[in-house]
Amino acid sequence: MKHLLLLFLTLLLGGMALGQSSAYRLRVLSWSCKAYARGVLVQGTVKNISSRAIADLRANVRVIGPGLRMASNSAPLLNHNLAPGKTAYFEVRVRANFDTVNRCELWFRNPRVVQIATLVPAPR
Repeated sequence: MKHLLLLFLTLLLGGMALGQSSAYRLRVLSWSCKAYARGVLVQGTVKNISSRAIADLRANVRVIGPGLRMASNSAPLLNHNLAPGKTAYFEVRVRANFDTVNRCELWFRNPRVVQIATLVPAPR
């Protein structure tokens, strides 16, 4: 059963990638992940590198702290309908009960796609 599920997911993801003109639809130009007194602030700029507009775009963040404690949140982009070649600012605040951050994970989604293929560099 596990092998069948793995095969199905592989075919599904492969078909989604082949159906797009480019493997990546978004590129994060810059971003930061900084802890503050009551949580973490993630902010940056993303660019639509696909040939189609992306509607209802949201930035999603997962923060991993000491002892593998996690917190997450999401927020719509200021320009949540992103035309091809355009950039948009994003900001996500994550409430966390830890004061140091081991790792931040960033991805984008909309109501139709769970995770939009994105080039994400290391945060600054």
